Amino acid sequence: MPGLPGSGDQPSDDVIAAFGGRGPAAALGGGQGRTFVAGDVVLKPVADVAEATWAAEVLGSVEEDGFRVARPLRGTGGAWVVGGWTAFERVDGEHRTWGGPWPDVVEACGRFHAALASVARPPWLDRRRHHFAVADRMAWGEEAADLPSPVAEAVARLRALLRPVTAPDQVVHGDFAGNVLFADGLPPAVIDFSPYWRPAGYPTALTVVDAVLWYGQDVSLTLRAAAVPELDQLLVRGLLFRLAVDGLQVRDRAPGLRWDDAQVEWDLDSAEPLLRHLEQRRQAATS
Repeated sequence: MPGLPGSGDQPSDDVIAAFGGRGPAAALGGGQGRTFVAGDVVLKPVADVAEATWAAEVLGSVEEDGFRVARPLRGTGGAWVVGGWTAFERVDGEHRTWGGPWPDVVEACGRFHAALASVARPPWLDRRRHHFAVADRMAWGEEAADLPSPVAEAVARLRALLRPVTAPDQVVHGDFAGNVLFADGLPPAVIDFSPYWRPAGYPTALTVVDAVLWYGQDVSLTLRAAAVPELDQLLVRGLLFRLAVDGLQVRDRAPGLRWDDAQVEWDLDSAEPLLRHLEQRRQAATS
């Protein structure tokens, strides 16, 4: 990711001041240690100026309907990116994941993506080469990569379930589940926009996958998303995506990666009930 500050870097006083922040920057949890808060301003490093500028324009104009967004902030002179950093207003709320209000997350996901339905495909998507972009293309049959065992075996089982998806693509948030904040009396707040170009129902399916893999939910959560067209196929792709990320991260063993063998083992164990559910659903549909 050219231009991305290291995990130990933080915004300078000049960058903080340019976005109207106050005081020294403090690291926020998550964001791989690269997200900081200074007063009411949240700052994130920029890997791609074109992508960050595009995302700021989209989030700055999206119409809130049953959800909130962390609005982007312009720096001095009106730029969305200053000194390799972008900034957002700090919104009220907290993560509620384990035992959290997952039906509300699913509903907010649908509302957020309805608001993005008319956004044009961003031109920079095809040049992204980070692990998440590669895993996304793998999940949708657009790219192949060797993965280590035992991830490869689980991915092979998922590939056997793949069938064509006919739902149209649009801009979606590719990491929704862990990026929703809740505050009493306020709609859910969507943060940390990760743009992809996939069917509108895909982030809802991926939210279910993430809730099962990481936040202690069981496969009954799929019932909350039952109205999503072609849900089973989107779940297959969402699970394939997450396991492909695991495999790529462990395969490459790059410095600073969060994924290790223990994380992969956790993900595979947590994925098994959902994978069996999808296999059983496919078998029932063809018998």
